[in-house]
Amino acid sequence: MNSCWASRLRAVRCVALWSGTAAVCFALVSCGVPTQEVAQPLATGVIAPPAIPATPSPSPSPSSSPSSSETESIAEPTETVIIEKVNLWFAGDQGLVPVTTDVLAPVSPEAVVGGLVAGPPENEQLRTVVVDPLTGQPLISVFTGDVVSIVPDASVYISVTPEFAALPPNEQVLVLGQVVISISGAGMGAVAFVDQSGSPVAVPLPDGRLLDGSATTSDYISLAA
Repeated sequence: MNSCWASRLRAVRCVALWSGTAAVCFALVSCGVPTQEVAQPLATGVIAPPAIPATPSPSPSPSSSPSSSETESIAEPTETVIIEKVNLWFAGDQGLVPVTTDVLAPVSPEAVVGGLVAGPPENEQLRTVVVDPLTGQPLISVFTGDVVSIVPDASVYISVTPEFAALPPNEQVLVLGQVVISISGAGMGAVAFVDQSGSPVAVPLPDGRLLDGSATTSDYISLAA
């Protein structure tokens, strides 16, 4: 009898448990909650991925080159150019004629000889005679080396070329006069002439004599027009 009631009691409990489980399942279905037997992954985009913080851009490094204002402030000062006026002598139909010419200060023998080689302004009816008319090369230059024998009272040494030595004496006199009056007249002292090795040479004067020493303006001023 007792075993019979025990079996019936177990059957009632099983029915109750099944009924409760069925009721819960029915309630879930009736409330609209979907059920699935296998877990499915969420659709892409259902949950937004966490935002990735933007990497801050590096601040620009200071430029090593100076700014334009700094460049202007450290620019070297402009060198002042000083011009002096001197008389350079050129050949005309009647003799040597002075032409006022601008040269860089301080006036030097090189500047004077350079002006003579360059020639007179185009509007002047004059010519230079210190240039070979055939080759256009200078017949004279300032000698800056060591002279073989020092000429007394000479302040400037002028070297003459072999082409100068080949000129007739009257043409040599005109070249010498143009050089001596221009240099000595500009206040640079007496002029002596040497060959290209530095040996002093005797040069002709307007009266036909040979000068073996230094020359000044007074020695050739008779050539002035």
